[in-house]
Amino acid sequence: MEEKNQNNKMNKKQILEFIRTPKGKAFLFFGIYFVFFVVLAMIAHIGGQGPVLGSTDLDFKNFSYNLSSIKNGNYNFNYQFSIDQMSTTYSGKHYDNMSLFSDGIISYYQQDSLFMKYQDGIWIKSDSPYPLSSLTEASIIDNLINTSTYVSKTSLATGEETVTLEITTTTLVKLLDGLEVDLDDPVNSLELKKNVNDEIVQIKYNFDSYAKYKGLAANEFRLTLNYSNFGSVQEFDEPI
Repeated sequence: MEEKNQNNKMNKKQILEFIRTPKGKAFLFFGIYFVFFVVLAMIAHIGGQGPVLGSTDLDFKNFSYNLSSIKNGNYNFNYQFSIDQMSTTYSGKHYDNMSLFSDGIISYYQQDSLFMKYQDGIWIKSDSPYPLSSLTEASIIDNLINTSTYVSKTSLATGEETVTLEITTTTLVKLLDGLEVDLDDPVNSLELKKNVNDEIVQIKYNFDSYAKYKGLAANEFRLTLNYSNFGSVQEFDEPI
């Protein structure tokens, strides 16, 4: 028995001496990490299988939204552009693929990508009066939201909610211009306002960086899209 106790003391002494060596310290370090990860794996297994990286069920966003009312194309709208503190507001109605709107002076008609303006008593073909008109398109809005990075949200007592997102100019150039660039730039931001039904009723763009890159603004590009009266706009005849 005494011999056995002596052997145990020697084994413990040898182990302690081994641990003090560089090789022993490395062995101990990796041993501790191995045990740590085994414990984590056991906890994850007990807690049930979570989302797998690359799975279509994996969701990094902390908000939901409903764009169907805008995509259905029946609403009144108000688009406010502010470029280097020069503001223009366009107000009108949209039905199916047609819009009638005005900036308070000139009346416009839009059908898909065709724009007309009322001048000297007749409708004549014109360019889009909207700077970056693609930002008003439902499909582009959807792509921008899904490509942006979630920042925060604020819930109001009315049941409405605002969501703040960020997106780089590099990403915007790819989405809006179809170009691959690598820019070291400040981020641009979007703010969504949703009603109690999760319908988006307002979108605020702060695209200063992208507008500077495009040469559309020296300092500031802001655009606010307001939507109302979903499904209440009556069909109207083409004015041309």
